Amino acid sequence: MPDVARSDSDRVVDTWVSLYRTAAEGAPLAGYYHRNHCVRLPPGPARSVALPAGTIVKFRTPITEAAQLNLRIWPEGEVLGAIRGRVRGSPRVLADRPGFTVHSFAEGRSLAELAGRDAPVGRAYIDALGEIFRQLATVPPATLPACPDDWPEDGDCAGFLRTLVEFTESEVKGRHGKNHQALFAALRVPDGVFARLLERAHPLGERPFVLLHTDIHRGNLIVGPDGGLSLIDWELALLGDPVYELASHLSRMRYATWAERRAAHRVWCAALRQVNPAALAGHRRALRVYRDFERLQSVHIDVIRLASDFSRCPDKGGRDRVVAGIESVMRAARRPLGTRRVPSRRRIAQALAETAGGA
Repeated sequence: MPDVARSDSDRVVDTWVSLYRTAAEGAPLAGYYHRNHCVRLPPGPARSVALPAGTIVKFRTPITEAAQLNLRIWPEGEVLGAIRGRVRGSPRVLADRPGFTVHSFAEGRSLAELAGRDAPVGRAYIDALGEIFRQLATVPPATLPACPDDWPEDGDCAGFLRTLVEFTESEVKGRHGKNHQALFAALRVPDGVFARLLERAHPLGERPFVLLHTDIHRGNLIVGPDGGLSLIDWELALLGDPVYELASHLSRMRYATWAERRAAHRVWCAALRQVNPAALAGHRRALRVYRDFERLQSVHIDVIRLASDFSRCPDKGGRDRVVAGIESVMRAARRPLGTRRVPSRRRIAQALAETAGGA
């Protein structure tokens, strides 16, 4: 990569591998698809990437055994190369080796640490998100990696939603959910919910595609020493309908109040009105559709993940948290699921216990 100093000798390569082995001995930072380890750079590697000795960097190792429950179309390093200098604080790829990559480390603390998981975020941080939304929408699509051959054409928002749905049905429900069919049946998750969503979504409108991060939540927003926000973990980036960015953000940010959700919506509108006003055409109706998709997707992804956690829980407290988590995602998706009632926690616990062998 252009920001990595190349050498004909094996010294630099061996140093990165040696650093990786040392870093991997420590406890990793949390992540679904990567194990992340932080280490301070010794002088040699630091010079090779033009950083001061002692700078903290992050080694990212793919978790090859992780169930692929989210649509991914690009190698993360290629996305980061395309957005370098365009999105504030995005990580810099320092080295790319078989089995791991090395990223610059965003100094600061995550918004999840500062604000907690469910507490109010604060208007200052919501306002700061506007600049991130604006920068995402201004990355020229031509600078991004090539999309898959069957990717929907620019502006085909209905095709974009259909792509999201098809992945969820084939990979999440199909490949990874096949061992959980009895659990979904016990939870009374009806069939055909995504087909009904697509029928209701028609027509979805046409809006120019932009770069989407798709996972802007408290854990991926780093508050720097200056109070500014940096956005990390770009592995789920897509090119698509800009309204989906807002929908996924509202679904995953866990805003504590309706007022904060409304403020985030206004900030997104203001940012897109400035740089891509065509993104606002019909966006309110599209937002409702995408939020329902997020709720339905969450039912399937989170039930699979939580059921796996349940089978490994060593204590009642952990199992109770799993049950509460499933109840929460089922309750949030009640309308798009078309169900009046959510299974009780007792019923959820019973269903998990009965189907734990398949999880």
